[in-house]
Amino acid sequence: MFPLLVLHMLRKQPEYGNRIIKQMGEITGGAMTVSPNTIYPLLRRLEDRGYIVGEWENPESKSRRFYSITPSGEVKYEEVKELFEGHLLRVQSAIESLQREIYG
Repeated sequence: MFPLLVLHMLRKQPEYGNRIIKQMGEITGGAMTVSPNTIYPLLRRLEDRGYIVGEWENPESKSRRFYSITPSGEVKYEEVKELFEGHLLRVQSAIESLQREIYG
């Protein structure tokens, strides 16, 4: 799920790691949190695979690395998005079923 969310966010605009972490929390209403120990290795893997490209905001100090989606990343995004939709619908259905069962 995290790779899909990262690619989704980067389709809108370039972002840096901490902003991606914050946006994930906002998108999920705080239900999902991700740590820097998860997001930065993921960003490196996506970059190694050619799905995103990173550039330092200030190359001399390496303050923040902004990531952008590549054309290969756009293709991967569409593939993963299509595969993941069925899973999300099953999770949604399961949550609704649990809510009905427990709360009526």
